Amino acid sequence: MAAKQRMLWLALATTMVFVPSKARARTLASLGPGGAPPQKQPRRRGDRAPQSLRAVVSPCGRHAVEVARGVVLVDGRRVHPARGSVYLLAPPTWRSDGRAVAWIERGEGVVRLVVVPDVDAAAEALPWSLPTVTRADQIFWDGPRRVVVGPALLAPRAVASWTEG
Repeated sequence: MAAKQRMLWLALATTMVFVPSKARARTLASLGPGGAPPQKQPRRRGDRAPQSLRAVVSPCGRHAVEVARGVVLVDGRRVHPARGSVYLLAPPTWRSDGRAVAWIERGEGVVRLVVVPDVDAAAEALPWSLPTVTRADQIFWDGPRRVVVGPALLAPRAVASWTEG
């Protein structure tokens, strides 16, 4: 019996010495031609083309908001940004009367909620920086001058309100 155990241990030790480990085998297999390691892929963030989104018509049917080459247009008029381009994380959301619109955007490394409070009066866009946004977050209008951002109206991550000026 002792001889069988010694033979088993000797076979195990021999196997460990002569058979490459998995880590070593993976490393050798992952080398490219000529034994050089493969090059890492570059990050994609800086190479994004300007965004274009189809028009979203207001509930009243009188207005439309669209994104063309990273520029937000309401009824064909540029409303945001003043220069450069932005990337909208979701299509814009109209207030129920169709006279105001809001969206969440990413631009210059910052995530913002942007509201155009009165599209009839050609009001300027009002931006608010947001701390965090997830895919589940949406925009909810809670009155004529109050917007809630979150997964549900009663579970806000951020609330924005303004006065007419």
